[in-house]
Formats: sequence, C-alpha cells, structure tokens
Amino acid sequence: MSVIRLLLADDHPGFCAGLRTHLQQEPDMEVVAVAHNGQRTLALAQQHHPDVVVLDMEMPGNSSLAVAQTLCTLDPPIQVLVLSAYEDEEYIFGVLDAGASGYLSKQEPLRAITEAVRGTARGETGWLSRKVAAMYMQRHRNPASSAQHLVSDALSQREREVFQLVAHGMTNPAVADRLCIAENTVKKHVHALYTKLPVDTRAQLVAWAWRSGVVAPPAESKDDSIPRP
Repeated sequence: MSVIRLLLADDHPGFCAGLRTHLQQEPDMEVVAVAHNGQRTLALAQQHHPDVVVLDMEMPGNSSLAVAQTLCTLDPPIQVLVLSAYEDEEYIFGVLDAGASGYLSKQEPLRAITEAVRGTARGETGWLSRKVAAMYMQRHRNPASSAQHLVSDALSQREREVFQLVAHGMTNPAVADRLCIAENTVKKHVHALYTKLPVDTRAQLVAWAWRSGVVAPPAESKDDSIPRP
C-alpha cells in the first residue's frame, strides 16, 4: 500500500496537533513535517517533497496564496489542499486558480478532510466545502452553466458517470452493474459527490441535478416531483 506523505501548514498549534494525530492514525498516511509560517512551509516542502501540503490561508510570513502558487509550479508540482476558516472570496478563488486541488472549511468532519486528502493525493481536484461550492456557482450568472462547470471541473470521469446514473434514479447495485464495478466502489463515489457538490443526500443530488439543468428529467415525467432514491 502506497503511503501518502503529508506536510501540515497551519499557525494554530492546537488544531494542527489534533489534525496530525488523526491523520497519523490512517494506515495510508504519514505526516512528515509541520510548518507554522509560509517561509517554513516552502523550506520543508523542498526538503521532504511531500505528496500533499494541507495549507491554512492565514499564516505569518509569505502569504499562503504565494506559497500555493510556488508549490503548484515546482517540478514536479506538489499537490495543495487548503484547509482554512478564511472565507474571503478573492483569496479562495485566487488559491484555486493558482492550482490548489480544493478548499475545505476547518468545520468539515474529519472523515471528509481525510477523503479530500486521499483524493488530492490521487491528483483529483474540486474538493470544496459546501459554502465554497455555493460561491463557485454564484460567480456565474447562468445557474445551469455554473452547475455544469462545477460538475465538469470538480468531478473525475468516473464520478461524473456515477453522478449521471444516480441523477437518473438508479440504485447503487444498478450503477455497479452498469459500470461493471463493485457496489462498495459506487458507494465511495456517491460519498465523494456529497463532498464535492452542494448536496447531502441522494434525493438532494437528484433534485439539484434536475433543477440546475445538468441532467434532464425523464421525458415521461409529467410533474416536477423527484423520484425516490
């Protein structure tokens, strides 16, 4: 099993220590270094070459935006996942435009943070907290266009396939059969959809897909009701 090597960059020692303890308990993760300012983050990143830097947006020294830009332009680049309580829209989209794989709130459940770290290590993008995902959609005037951008930018190809089938009312076993994958794999993809899209349940996913225009309701539907999952 490949181990994900992590660098945690956060100037709040208590939060950083708690996150480190949690991630160290994961069998596929190792925290190789911890930094509490921007300059130290860059120095340790070049020393340890981690797979993922979990980066706070509010640290002394070099701005976190500049740190993210530098990390993402190294050869080879280092994957960056922002984990912060900072909610300034320009900074959020600035760091995403710089190449960060995602932006999560520190209020996210530890399970969601852990899965985002794994996804970032795999090279996935679009790991956004619900509030950031909502900001993303508000930046576009056309709701259908913004939702389509979110789906295409945030989801992997397999996640988009699962999304389309679930949005058309298919159960997990049916999706697994259609895509020739294990049902547990489908469940993992569905959980990722809940993390990356502004939904918490299967019914919300279907409703959001239909109402945003990303997926057309079945032609035979004669009302606006949402099928039961």
